[in-house]
Amino acid sequence: MLSSLQLVPPAAVIHSAVRAAAPPLTLALTRALTSTARRIASQAPRAVHNPTPRLHPRLAIPPTSHHPPKIPGYRRLETTNTLSPFFSSNQPPLGDLPSSTSSWRPPPPSSLDERPVLIIGAGSIGRRVALIWASNSRPVTLYDVSDDALKSATEYLTDNLGEYCAARGTHPGHVYTTSNIRVATTTGRHESAPPPSCPAEEAELESGSKGPWLAIECLPENLSLKVDVLSLAEGYLPLDCIICSNSSSLMTSEMIKYGDNELQYPERLLNTHYFIPPRNRMVEVMSSSKTNPKIFPFLTDQMENVGLRPMVVPPGVQSPGFIFNRIWAACKRETLEVLSEGVARPEDVDALFRDFFHAEKGPCERMDEVGLDTVYRVGKHNLERSRDLEGGEALKWLKKTYLDRGMKGERTGDGLYTREERAELKMKHRLEKWKEVEETQGA
Repeated sequence: MLSSLQLVPPAAVIHSAVRAAAPPLTLALTRALTSTARRIASQAPRAVHNPTPRLHPRLAIPPTSHHPPKIPGYRRLETTNTLSPFFSSNQPPLGDLPSSTSSWRPPPPSSLDERPVLIIGAGSIGRRVALIWASNSRPVTLYDVSDDALKSATEYLTDNLGEYCAARGTHPGHVYTTSNIRVATTTGRHESAPPPSCPAEEAELESGSKGPWLAIECLPENLSLKVDVLSLAEGYLPLDCIICSNSSSLMTSEMIKYGDNELQYPERLLNTHYFIPPRNRMVEVMSSSKTNPKIFPFLTDQMENVGLRPMVVPPGVQSPGFIFNRIWAACKRETLEVLSEGVARPEDVDALFRDFFHAEKGPCERMDEVGLDTVYRVGKHNLERSRDLEGGEALKWLKKTYLDRGMKGERTGDGLYTREERAELKMKHRLEKWKEVEETQGA
């Protein structure tokens, strides 16, 4: 009897108990109680079934429906409009947050000692950028799909990081290497990595570590490749992570939308063009045309803390080739013209350049150092972007004479200089430096 009464509204119980013999006043009171009970019941909150727990917005991966993740086994949590007890009735659910909530905010300075800088690409430049950022007790994660590249980069960092820190009076930070993009972008850890089936949200929650505050793409000069990787990485990175491209010729304004891929957070994207660190510490910094202006003072301050010297292109200015590369592109273009026409040999051009500018190396030796394949790709892209430029015939000559024969410069041995000629040049540079030191000491 008790259980059945619990299922009946209290007003109905009162009404049925006094209906038969109650005086008129009692019946009036009963009607009033019944009306009040019904009104209260109609306004009472109903239980909400919410099978999907909500994550804090910082830990959640931003929705990227236009480019779903390409990693096998990865599962992105679906968001719905179901009300949640963690949100007020007038607050939108996580999947429908307005774009203004994605505006970048600087990470707490105290977290930068724990959160890594992510370097995407362990090639010649990537490993050197990693060395710079790891030289001030900063953690660094170095990601590459190639185990051979990671092994080579590890050897480079082992040989050079300690010596570089000793020269600057700093301490090296931990450098992790991984070929797992999910680990690189969410936990920054190599050891105790989450299993392949573990979603990125759970990986960060389980590991207790925080994702990168800065991600730097150091991939080959291929626009499609860069956009594919950036559009994938931004879906896993924390919402306060600054995303940079180290491209020497491609502007990040070109990367916001390319083909079927479109970056969701262009306000976090910008160019940070490194040259050949750690020897060269200048870094060109340029907006994506949509970069949050608060990023520039924050990032340049962090760069100066690790010994870099940022050179910022004024906000709102888009410069193909940034600053130095516009000048360097003209030098390369004319040098290749001179060589292709048979006006001079590479050693002649460099000798004139060294004598006039008192430089250690000339443009031909520099192009071999960078890689003739990179020189070709950059030159071709410049021609496609500016049809009025000359140099197309010189690029064809470079491809036919060198690249088609596997001669890409220092990386492959032979380029504009042969391996033997380059060894002689390096010996000459050392002798010239020694002579300069002797003269200085004897003065």
